[in-house]
Amino acid sequence: MSPDFSIGLLVTDDDIDAVILEGWPADVRKPRIVVFDYAGHDVPDEHVLRIGTGAPNAGLTGREVFAVEYGPDCRYPSPAEILSILDTRKPAEKASALSIARDVHQSILDLDARLDRLEQAPTGDDYNRLYQLANGGLLDLLKALGDPSSTVAG
Repeated sequence: MSPDFSIGLLVTDDDIDAVILEGWPADVRKPRIVVFDYAGHDVPDEHVLRIGTGAPNAGLTGREVFAVEYGPDCRYPSPAEILSILDTRKPAEKASALSIARDVHQSILDLDARLDRLEQAPTGDDYNRLYQLANGGLLDLLKALGDPSSTVAG
């Protein structure tokens, strides 16, 4: 089961002000967190960290950031609440072309099965319904596949 905790980074003027942990398990040590950036030409040599991993001879600046735990008296916003708000803003996923094709196919099979169950010949309404299912489904499929002309016809 995945852990149910959130981590928030409060950034001000391109600098991390705080790392906020919410719901962090009491029996798990807090992580050590380091913030680093490539050193610009204006950074004095005594502040540049020379490392051997990553980009060859990369000069970095860095500092350790200590996490705070979110709670009732925390002066920082709740990471979980911010994530919840972001989740509600996510657009609904578009149906895939495959799922549209499967839905159209199933609708046609359902209509055929209903006619078989009723043991009756298709009526004009049944043919109209079949046309609507097939045509509408195919237009949705064309849109999902990126066909711009399908938006005009539908």
